[in-house]
Amino acid sequence: MANLARHFVRETLLSRKPREWSLEISALFLSVILGISLLAWRNGAALLSTLAATPEGVLQRREYWRLLTAVAVHADVMHVLSNVILLTFFTYLLFGYFGFWVFPVLSLAMAGLTNYISLLTYPSGVSLIGASGLVYWMAGFWLSMYLLVERSVAPGKRVLRAVCLALLVLVPSTFQPNVSYRTHAIGLGLGVVSALVYFQCNRESIRAAEVVEWEEPLDDPGEILSS
Repeated sequence: MANLARHFVRETLLSRKPREWSLEISALFLSVILGISLLAWRNGAALLSTLAATPEGVLQRREYWRLLTAVAVHADVMHVLSNVILLTFFTYLLFGYFGFWVFPVLSLAMAGLTNYISLLTYPSGVSLIGASGLVYWMAGFWLSMYLLVERSVAPGKRVLRAVCLALLVLVPSTFQPNVSYRTHAIGLGLGVVSALVYFQCNRESIRAAEVVEWEEPLDDPGEILSS
């Protein structure tokens, strides 16, 4: 009996170059983040408190727009710099490979949900600002999609690469009392869940982008005896 032919995935959706305008979209989003942060710094605490997500504003007065404006405003230069590099990187990847409905639509919706869930865990008087929740959602989504989609790389290598990237970009070098690490965790968890749902809903189109190669079956050499 002839041996069965084996196949392997040579290319996937992620093997291709990101779509056109990916770099421009990433730069535009970065400009919006920097512009709103600079505007808040120039206008002082009044504008900052108006844009921040707070339990009083969101949960009591139902000012839900704060869930998104909080993503754009940052406390200071170091705060915004800690986010913009990763924001640029993940914006480029998510728009480039998954398109408009993942970034900005799904990404910003999940950033708002991340802030909302986080606020439910905090008492009155707390203000959430910054894009860290969005960054961690993007990281969770991208890493999960990489593991699910990139079948041209052996499973062990995929896991190793994902773990290394996660350790590099997600684990803080120092812990600060004014940083909401629970918002990071919520964003990361929602990113993983979002990726699983997205993959299941788009499995056929994602797999259709694969380039599969088949190995020629070997002829049956007959019975082989060893002495």
